[in-house]
Amino acid sequence: MEWTKILAGPLIGAVIGYCTNYIAVKMLFRPLHPVKVGNWTLPFTPGIIPRGKARLAKALGNAVGEYLLTKEDLEQMLLSDGVKMTIVNRVTEGISHLTDSEESVEVFLQHYIDKEDYEAVRENLEDYITARITDGLDQMDVGNIIAEEGAKEVKKKFEGTMVSMFLNDELIHSIAEPIGNKVGEYIRENGHDKIYPVVVAEIAAVEEKKIGDFAEKLEEHKEKIGQLVEEIYVKFVGEKSGQLVQQFHVSNVVEEKVNQMDVLEVENILMSIMKKELHAVINLGALIGFVIGLLNLLF
Repeated sequence: MEWTKILAGPLIGAVIGYCTNYIAVKMLFRPLHPVKVGNWTLPFTPGIIPRGKARLAKALGNAVGEYLLTKEDLEQMLLSDGVKMTIVNRVTEGISHLTDSEESVEVFLQHYIDKEDYEAVRENLEDYITARITDGLDQMDVGNIIAEEGAKEVKKKFEGTMVSMFLNDELIHSIAEPIGNKVGEYIRENGHDKIYPVVVAEIAAVEEKKIGDFAEKLEEHKEKIGQLVEEIYVKFVGEKSGQLVQQFHVSNVVEEKVNQMDVLEVENILMSIMKKELHAVINLGALIGFVIGLLNLLF
C-alpha cells in the first residue's frame, strides 16, 4: 500500500507530462480548419502548421533557393563525371545511330525545328556567311593584292625584252593601282549580290546530302568529337550556371508547390522527417512529469 502511495505521484506526473506534450504535438497540425462558436473563433485553431503554411512555404523556398541550391551546387551536380559521361555518350551514340539514315540533312533537321523557324535560321545563316565572306575580302584588300601581284607579273612577263626598257616600276604601278582600286570598289559595292547566290546554292547542296554520310565521317573522329562535346558542355555550364539558377526561380517554385499542397500532405512530409524527434518530445514529457512527481515526494 505504501509503495502505491509513493509511486502514485510520479506516475500521475508522467501521465500528465505525456498527455500534455502529446496534445502540444498534435496541435502543431490539428485542427486543420478554424473552429468557430458563432462568430467567435476558438484560440489555437487552426493548428500552428495549417495557420502558418504560407510562411512555412516561403521559408522553405528561401532556404532551398538561397542556401541549398546555389550556383556552386548546380555546377557540382552538372559537372560530375557521371553527368558529363552521360552527355558525351548520348551525343556519340546518336551519331552512330545516324550512319544508316537515308534522310536528307534538311528533313532530319526539320524533325527538331519547325519549318518556319528552320527557314528563318537558313536565311540568317545565308546572310551571315555572305557578310563574313564579303567583309573578309574587304579586309584582305583584294584590290591592292591584285595591283601588286599584277605589277609583278607584268614586270616578269616583259623582263629581258625591249618593252622592259619603257616599263619602269612607277609606270607599272600607275597602271595597276587604278585597276586594283576599281576591283576593291566593285567588291564593296557588288560583293554581297555576287556572293549571296553562291552561298545559297552551297547551303542547298548540303541540305540535299544524306545525314548518314555526315555521320559516317563524324564516326571516324568519335573520340575527338567526345572531347569537343565535353569541353563545350563544361564551358557552357561554367558560364551559364548562375544564370540557370536565377531562371529556375527555385525559391518561388518550392514556395508555390508547398502552398498548393494539402495540409495533410504537409503533415505527412513533416512527420516522415521528424517522427522520431516528436515522439522523443512526447516521451520526454512523461519522463519530466515522473521526475517532478519524485521530487514532490522529497519536498
